[in-house]
Amino acid sequence: MIVGTAGHIDHGKTTLVRALTGVDTDRLPEEKRRGMTIDLGFAAMELPGVGQVGVVDVPGHERFVRNMVAGATGIDAVLLAVAADDGVMPQTVEHLDIVSLLGVTRGVVALTKCDVVDETLVEAARAEVRAALAGTALAAAPIVPVSGRTGAGLEALRDALARVLVEARQVKEEGYFRLPVDRVFTMPGFGVVVTGTVASGRIAADDQVRLLPAGKLARVRGVQVHGRSARSAGAASRCALNLAGVEASELHRGAMAVDPRLEHATYTVDARVTLSKHAPQPLGSHQGVRFHSGTAETRARIVWVGDAPQAGGEAAAQLRLEQSVSLLYGDRFILRSEDGRTTLAGGTALDCHAARRATRVAARLERLAHLGSERALDALLDGRGAAGWEVAELAERLALLPDRLAAILAGREDIVREDLGDGAWVARSRAIDAAAAQLLEALEKFLHEHPRMTAMPLATLHAAACPGLDARVFRLLVARLCAGGGAVQSAEGVRTADHTQRFTREDEALAARIESALDCAGGPPPKVEALARSVGIPAARLAKFVGELERAGRIAKLAPDVYVASKELAKWRGKALELLSARGRLALGEFRDAIGQGRGLALMALERFDREGFTRRAGEHRVAGRGAQVGEIRRG
Repeated sequence: MIVGTAGHIDHGKTTLVRALTGVDTDRLPEEKRRGMTIDLGFAAMELPGVGQVGVVDVPGHERFVRNMVAGATGIDAVLLAVAADDGVMPQTVEHLDIVSLLGVTRGVVALTKCDVVDETLVEAARAEVRAALAGTALAAAPIVPVSGRTGAGLEALRDALARVLVEARQVKEEGYFRLPVDRVFTMPGFGVVVTGTVASGRIAADDQVRLLPAGKLARVRGVQVHGRSARSAGAASRCALNLAGVEASELHRGAMAVDPRLEHATYTVDARVTLSKHAPQPLGSHQGVRFHSGTAETRARIVWVGDAPQAGGEAAAQLRLEQSVSLLYGDRFILRSEDGRTTLAGGTALDCHAARRATRVAARLERLAHLGSERALDALLDGRGAAGWEVAELAERLALLPDRLAAILAGREDIVREDLGDGAWVARSRAIDAAAAQLLEALEKFLHEHPRMTAMPLATLHAAACPGLDARVFRLLVARLCAGGGAVQSAEGVRTADHTQRFTREDEALAARIESALDCAGGPPPKVEALARSVGIPAARLAKFVGELERAGRIAKLAPDVYVASKELAKWRGKALELLSARGRLALGEFRDAIGQGRGLALMALERFDREGFTRRAGEHRVAGRGAQVGEIRRG
């Protein structure tokens, strides 16, 4: 588990950590020279009933609050240091505000420097601290007088921390592995090393990690936990990873080493945001802020969903980030002023890959705010409708491992599940039923408006009813519609179960003229363009009409612009049968002479017979194909 320090500068945080752990967390030369913590420091200690506990020591100066936020994110409990000779100071209040906004609900107050004041001042400082904690999640936190210099009160402090951590213990190892990177360096003989506090999941040597936001994959050569080599590291461990396949120049504080199944960083986040009670002024929509989550920091703009809240209030908002950040559902964050001087708000990420649109549905975000519940799952399912989700993508959006999500979905009877080839897919049944009804409505409308069509082409139906739907899901909808008996699918497309081609009187008159022109009685049939002139209609209109006549079986297509009347083609098929019955084979010249047409037209007809399987090529001749029954040929 992880304890993070907090408190005003020079209130003895680093001294206290050194007294508790034996480690001086001020590692930088500048920190030694100035006697002031600038960056994050790390140590470990053993606590009774808890085991090994990591300690993150944070800077107290207002100029380094950004580093304090990086260290406070993901801690299990806070160790708030307040000097008995100073009492509550500005950074005491701001640090307390930050840990509260990050959702830290457990902690202990160390009333430091008790060796330099009398008991009266200790009690006065205790009362002041208790007043400052009032109304916060730490209102009942134990306050322990200590001295990091003399060691007075340290055992009582350890006991208090142990009790708090036992209460705060959480199981985080079931989730995806995630490590917010706070240091990157190269170690001679080993290569690139990143360090951080494991936020969730587990990692072991030879595992792969993805480095977000860049997306690059790397292999874990080795693992250290609290400075010692280990086979693996779990949640809340202070961890160092030796990585292969990446250069130090490609990494920085703010990157995240994650499970390879997590593929996305984000620029746009829908969230629940709580304003600080100490915010100096309202936070307006489209106002610029600094966004902090884990060790990442970037500029952002906040856009409220509805009215902006007052100090201490909360509301839904969208955060539009200047740089992409690795975030998961439920992650906490802090918003500070653009100049980095003031903590303004904190919040919880609800939709980490939100659409950047002007209007969002507050009710949906309210459902997502029920972290870990099926209301959040339902909000995402309902929001996607018939488009549904690939289970792996939905799992990432809910910060659940795919197997865990699959188990949850397996118990749901209102879910449609399908395998789309590259992964499982799910959607709400009612959304699928509604989309199928929409397809049927579009199909009925089209066939009513185009009664000569035998079916509606699939592409036309897709574009008319659900153009934004993935083609695989569209095919699934069509299959469900047909399986339910509402439609029939054929080579031409989809039709309603009761649809038949219908021609008006005018259509029938035109069809008769076309069939007459294509009966080949006076020689080869005219091509489409010549046919259009002969019947007196535009070629484009005729091309569409002859296609409908072909689907009705009244004419037959021999080539892209060559048609014959179906009854004429039937006669030619009979001639071919006679020749095959008599000789067992058919030559082009013989067939040409038998039908009384030119060589080109005869060849087109035979090629169509080949495509139908009625005949097949055998050298320079044709023989009977599978579509021509031998018995039928012999009977002549």
